[in-house]
Amino acid sequence: MWNIINFEVFRALKKKSFWYASIAPVLIILAVLGIEKLSIQNSQKNAATQVQNFTQSAKISVLDDSGLIDKHLLAAQHIGIEPNKDAGISAVKSGQVSAFFYYPQKPEIAGIEVYAQDQGISLTQPYNEAAQQLLKQSVTEAVSSSTGNSTAVQILEKIPGVTAVTYKDGSEINNLTNVIAPGIFAAIFFLVVILLSYTMISSTAEEKTNKTAEILLTSIKARTLILGKIISLIILGLVQIAVLSVPFVIGYVFFPSRLGLSGGIALGSIPINPVTVTFAALFFVVGMVMYIGFVVGLGAMFPGGNDASRFMGIAIIWNFIPLYAITSVISSPHALVVTVFTYFPLTAPSTVLLRNAVGSLSIGESLGALAVLILSACLAIWFAVKAFRYGGMEYGRRVGLKELLRN
Repeated sequence: MWNIINFEVFRALKKKSFWYASIAPVLIILAVLGIEKLSIQNSQKNAATQVQNFTQSAKISVLDDSGLIDKHLLAAQHIGIEPNKDAGISAVKSGQVSAFFYYPQKPEIAGIEVYAQDQGISLTQPYNEAAQQLLKQSVTEAVSSSTGNSTAVQILEKIPGVTAVTYKDGSEINNLTNVIAPGIFAAIFFLVVILLSYTMISSTAEEKTNKTAEILLTSIKARTLILGKIISLIILGLVQIAVLSVPFVIGYVFFPSRLGLSGGIALGSIPINPVTVTFAALFFVVGMVMYIGFVVGLGAMFPGGNDASRFMGIAIIWNFIPLYAITSVISSPHALVVTVFTYFPLTAPSTVLLRNAVGSLSIGESLGALAVLILSACLAIWFAVKAFRYGGMEYGRRVGLKELLRN
């Protein structure tokens, strides 16, 4: 078995395609995150520049029925004051002003009304932001003058983030940050399924393509060969996980407060629940063994790798079916469809990983699901061994499932 593991692992590690498939997702994720961050920064910068250019070049007038707009601010920005709302609208229609902002008595309820000349859709946002900034600057100036409190001014300029902790029956329950750590196992499971599926399904079919299956079966037990291949695939999966994890581990260790996720969640603030994470790890490992055994056995039933690869989608789709019922998995975890997905072997790994992440699995359900997965993993290994034992010699046809079960 050690010879098999050594051969299979190092054969894969020597292939450039394996490293391309392992590194590509990391580069894509980092590129997407970088592009997203640059896009947000550029859009904010462009919006601020557009507003500044608009307020400097455009002729603006206002009518303030709220009493909140600072008159000195209007004078400093050369913004005119209209006698009434109709006069402001008429000034826009006639081209005397580029835009007219109307602030009703209660703008927090009625909102701000903007009337402007059409200069293309690109100036719609500067119109609106200019009206909002004028009100915000006026209110900030009023608070600063009346209270002299710099903290109050800072809060008006930038609302602080919120950290929410929720309780149910006196105990803290999972919120968004609690989902992240166990959710990583679910995300990695889906990634490994995609990245390793072709390797899994062709691992046994390749011997039949190369006409070496009969030599192997005369020199080594089928069970030893299949277990060696399954362990090899798990090792390769761990290598890919390690490659995927490198940038995130570096960020977590060296930049925990500077790097974060959307919503202002810093990497260093992600909590780790030992029970939830332990179950997530067990679900991941046993689920991978079960899935690898099933796919390896499926590949052994076909005469060659090309024939087996055509059915690769069937093997993959089972893991993604629960995602179509993700709303029920999260909000109605005890619905019939979710229960079926939880205990049906081919959908169990992804379902229990998702439910464990969102905290909808009790300890009893977790143990029951784990028992189902362990039993399914044993059956998958038995299926893979039998499929290779009786299908290894069939070079010209696919071994039927009924035929396989009869032998």
